[in-house]
Amino acid sequence: MATLALKQALTLAFHNARKLSGGRVADYIPELAKASAASFALAACTSRGELAALGDDGLEFSIQSISKPFVYALALADHGAEAVHKRVGVEPTGDAFNSIIRLEQNTNRPHNPMINAGAIAVTSMIETRDGKAPLERLLNLFALASGRDRVHVDLPVYLSEAASGHRNRAIAHLMKHFGMLHGDVQRTLDLYFQQCSALVSCRDLAVMAATLSNKGVNPVSGIRVLPEEAVTHALNLMLTCGLYDSAGRFAFEAGIPAKSGVCGGIIAVAQGNAGLAAFSPPLDERGNSLRALHALREISEKLNLHAFNAPLRKPSSSGRSPAVSARRAVVRENISTGKLSRLLDEIHRKRRSERGGIVAKYIAELARVSPNLFGLSICTVDGDEISTGDAAVPFTLQAAANPFTYGLALQAHGVSALHSKVGFEPSGNPFNAIVLDPRTNLPFNPLSNAGAIACCSMIPGGGATERLNRVLAGLSRFAGENSLRVDLQVLLAERAAGERNKAIACLLRNFDVIDDEEAALELYFQQCSVSTTCRQLARMGATLAAGGVNPVKGEVALDSGHVKHVLALMYMCGLHDGSGQFAFDVGIPAKSGISGGLVGIVPGRFAIAAFSPPVDAKGTSVRGALAMRDLTAALGVGLFT
Repeated sequence: MATLALKQALTLAFHNARKLSGGRVADYIPELAKASAASFALAACTSRGELAALGDDGLEFSIQSISKPFVYALALADHGAEAVHKRVGVEPTGDAFNSIIRLEQNTNRPHNPMINAGAIAVTSMIETRDGKAPLERLLNLFALASGRDRVHVDLPVYLSEAASGHRNRAIAHLMKHFGMLHGDVQRTLDLYFQQCSALVSCRDLAVMAATLSNKGVNPVSGIRVLPEEAVTHALNLMLTCGLYDSAGRFAFEAGIPAKSGVCGGIIAVAQGNAGLAAFSPPLDERGNSLRALHALREISEKLNLHAFNAPLRKPSSSGRSPAVSARRAVVRENISTGKLSRLLDEIHRKRRSERGGIVAKYIAELARVSPNLFGLSICTVDGDEISTGDAAVPFTLQAAANPFTYGLALQAHGVSALHSKVGFEPSGNPFNAIVLDPRTNLPFNPLSNAGAIACCSMIPGGGATERLNRVLAGLSRFAGENSLRVDLQVLLAERAAGERNKAIACLLRNFDVIDDEEAALELYFQQCSVSTTCRQLARMGATLAAGGVNPVKGEVALDSGHVKHVLALMYMCGLHDGSGQFAFDVGIPAKSGISGGLVGIVPGRFAIAAFSPPVDAKGTSVRGALAMRDLTAALGVGLFT
């Protein structure tokens, strides 16, 4: 990243954000209430160790929850992912940072390490090693990551945290009750309050973020601070959970992992490029610094840092659409078509005998398919296609249609209008939950059933036929062929079994999210009943991977500016209450359907589609998910790998 461009973006964002008013300094910890609302700083550190900073960049404040990804990564380094994740999950919750209400069903784990409950469980795993006590190890970690000689605990803040931390005490005792907290409750709480009270500056945070950006190596000192694999996991969870119930919106708009603290600090990580940090004490209603969020979004936009940006591609009448980016071309040469073909065959052989999951039964037509079917297809951004197994067997898209219909609705109305009807956030709920965001009475995101019904209500047309034809034409552009049709038998079965979705539609109408529940619901049933194959679904995904241009036909299916938004929401919400685990395991945007269809996208490279009817409890093809995990691991193409 060019230092001059970074400094210019920093300066512009600083001047624009400092004009903002509003927000409230955190006061539930008395010492934090003493912070000046006027304080504001921005800082950045490049992967070469070059620093740029503005405003109160040397002012020290307590790190608070920005400590969480670093402590989580240290626990991973100490114990390994399997041991850590016996005590804490990887799923977004849709809840506030200090929620005590929900634990994962069946496991009693806190949902993720970025909320207080999960962070307390993780902190309990930091033990004495090499003669160093837990607190010394944490302070040393922060010092190494920031490039400082020493980091100190702010004693007044620690004492204030300890005196006012009744909610965290309740959380800790609950974690101990369920066996998720290792060791003594009071020892853990003391350590947790101390880690949150460590003093840092905005400059320090920028270097700490750059250490994550640089795969765990501090770019200023050159010292390895954390293992690369631990950093990969931390970045995944920062993207999906780091800003709590604002994580989805920031991923949608800025597209980079971030972590906030109630001190008013936020770090953001542009992987391989730079670490960013901002500090401003007034917080928004969700506990994140108002000015800091604004500034970081602007910097990401100015510098094109969004993780889901695909390379710009030009429509071509030749049937191919060559990439503009030479760097991407080199990457594709290293993943040859022959290698992909051999790997796909190998994965298919490995996973075709996999057991587990059940064929969806609540729609009668879906229950009639053979559980032994298993197809895999890849389509690259250059239009190369590879298939194996039952890749030509037709199935219906079901919820795998949602991101594409969402893209069509975005194209028709734009971001602001569409998202006045549907949110950006993962909810932590199953795909068919009859739950709306209690703050807004909107669906949490466009990829749940409720959100997809809302999107269908916004497809333009003078009547039912025109709206359906618009959706079919749009899906056909994604697929690069005009053979997509509605399976009438499945549609009739959808209608017959659709009472739950009818209830969702009525609820949406009650809150004025949709104007005509019957029209929206019918189009939703129709899009779910569109028949496709693995090969076609891979093409549809490859169109997103190629920035909205179908790689086989060379036709534009979606404006490139909307593609990153679709991919961000697929990464955050595409597998519903299994999205976090899939992001953790596989690391690519994906969307599932209960028919057993699954599509995953590697932006700028290729898409993979799977079809295997047995699905897990969260509605995702068991064989398909395992196949995608095998593929991304073999090729090293996960988002933060």
